Amino acid sequence: MIHIAGYLLLILFITGSAFSQDAEGLFTQGEEYFAQGRFTDAHFSFSKYIEYNPDSAKGYISRGNTYIFLKKIKDALSDFDKAISIDPKNYKAYSGRGTAYIYMQDGVEALKSYNKALELNPKDVVSMNSIAVIYYGEGKTVEALGFLDKAIKIQPENVDSYKNRGSMRLFNGDTTGALDDLNKAVELGPNRVDVYNTRGAIFREMSRYDEAIADFTKALELDPFSAEALCRMGIAYLYKGDYDNAILNMEKGLNMDPSLKETMSKYLEEAREKKGK
Repeated sequence: MIHIAGYLLLILFITGSAFSQDAEGLFTQGEEYFAQGRFTDAHFSFSKYIEYNPDSAKGYISRGNTYIFLKKIKDALSDFDKAISIDPKNYKAYSGRGTAYIYMQDGVEALKSYNKALELNPKDVVSMNSIAVIYYGEGKTVEALGFLDKAIKIQPENVDSYKNRGSMRLFNGDTTGALDDLNKAVELGPNRVDVYNTRGAIFREMSRYDEAIADFTKALELDPFSAEALCRMGIAYLYKGDYDNAILNMEKGLNMDPSLKETMSKYLEEAREKKGK
């Protein structure tokens, strides 16, 4: 009996190790799917990982981040809360919860979560960026830029810090500073659609329309379904005086994403009026 018990323990140990390895493989697979933008597949992998590891905070955090992109915000909040209950000192869980609250239009709770993340990890540049965006939306430009300056000092290779600071500088009329930041963002994130869209907007504001169109074209090479890139390109063509291409691109963008209609309608109407003259 002793030998049999020992044999069973050995089988259980080997089986448990195999399950653990399989689970970690699921988690890695989920991360790969997430990086590729395959959020439904990532959700499946992270959910299976959680089945094997129900007490793993990282599983709930990763699935919560996936829920954000799947626009299932209440599910995301639930996962981040679960992660916090498992590991109350995990700053990523608080940062994720802050993002969920942003989508729920609750800036007060979002700030509480982001500040808690920074309390646990003062070098959390993700939370710094998020706080900066909230502050900028509240008209606290100096404070917002201060957070981004600090984030860049801590992690000079972070693309979002340059992109966000460049956007704020653009809206404040500092096109030179904005372009410097977006050039750096493109250098660090050459495969990111959002940085080309943002730099293209800066070129457009500087009346450098051909360079703007080149950036929007690059964005569309990376993501042919970027309605934002199509609409922004249409505006650049409008300002350049090429009304046919302006109308063509804006109409394509609006067909892909009708929610942009409110923002784009005045530009499209202007292009149609000028073409008719």
